[in-house]
Amino acid sequence: MNMLRRTFAFLCLASLGALCDRALHPVFCTQSARRLGQVGQDLVSAAASPDGKSVAGLRCEGPEKWSVTVWETTTGRVQLKPQTLPHPPATTNALAWSPNSQFLAVGSSSEVSLFHLSGQTRKRLAAQWLVRDVRFSQDYVMARADGAVFVWRWDSGTLVLKLTQDHLLAAALNGPGGVLATASFQDNIRLYGLANGRLMRTLPAGPATIGLEFARQGHSLAAAFRFQSNRSRDYAVVYDWSSGQPKATDLSQPDIMGFAVSQDGNRLLTRSEQLCRIWDGNTGKLVLERPLASPYTDSLSSDGQLVGSLGPQGNNVALWRADSGREFARLEHTRRPFSYKFFQPGLFQVVDGACSVWQVTARG
Repeated sequence: MNMLRRTFAFLCLASLGALCDRALHPVFCTQSARRLGQVGQDLVSAAASPDGKSVAGLRCEGPEKWSVTVWETTTGRVQLKPQTLPHPPATTNALAWSPNSQFLAVGSSSEVSLFHLSGQTRKRLAAQWLVRDVRFSQDYVMARADGAVFVWRWDSGTLVLKLTQDHLLAAALNGPGGVLATASFQDNIRLYGLANGRLMRTLPAGPATIGLEFARQGHSLAAAFRFQSNRSRDYAVVYDWSSGQPKATDLSQPDIMGFAVSQDGNRLLTRSEQLCRIWDGNTGKLVLERPLASPYTDSLSSDGQLVGSLGPQGNNVALWRADSGREFARLEHTRRPFSYKFFQPGLFQVVDGACSVWQVTARG
């Protein structure tokens, strides 16, 4: 009889503990992630500035009619009134901010519009081909177009380098190191010197490169590849590009659709529609495998410690630890998010038509 009573008491306490855990979960989430502001509506894409104080939003105003607007994050005050853009906007990455949060680059049609936020000025940089991707790196802004890569100084708009290359799939710029990496369909990765445009080195690649990212202060280059004839062969790799040797190779991810790498190169994330994997960027060892269905690639924080993923159900984004897979916060939204990323340590943005900016602190 005493044994039955103790068992019954244990079960009651366990149930009460589970109920308390569920009840307190929103409280812990609130402590771990605090929304700083939400701006815009009917946005196609958005980008928060590096200091987190401004948000640029891209919007479709009608057939082949686009505009970009900039708001103050916390107050929603308009800092740059809607500016008309040529059709179509860049498909991979249309919005990018300068390191000092004062210049906004927008890729659309065959040009890059460079807006100076403080001066309220606009400079048009010609790219000749349709722009697909815009990025900043130190003193430079880069645009990858269909048939060439262009690099300008963002403070003056001066063209530094134009590199023609057919069937471009990816490009990355290491401004501090003066290196430009490019990848074309069924071709090796090429690395060029920014100062003279000369080919420095080539690196082996799969038939279709889906992305290039510099890490470890530009000393490492991460890439991922697809094999259209056999998607089970898809993989990612981290190169020490100066020596041409892989640091971490054969990071297998069948049906890969995206990847992310931490700034120090110590962590790399790969994603298929059903599975997320975390790798050691130095050894290639698999750190964590998390079955989690998602139509979008997860976001890895710059220090490689945290991951943001679309929740399997509902209008939320889950934040979890890259070393353990433990979820520590869930960000609820009115509509299902379609874009989310860590853009600075402790700062995270989510786009669900509006753009919300969160301050994130992982506890425990």
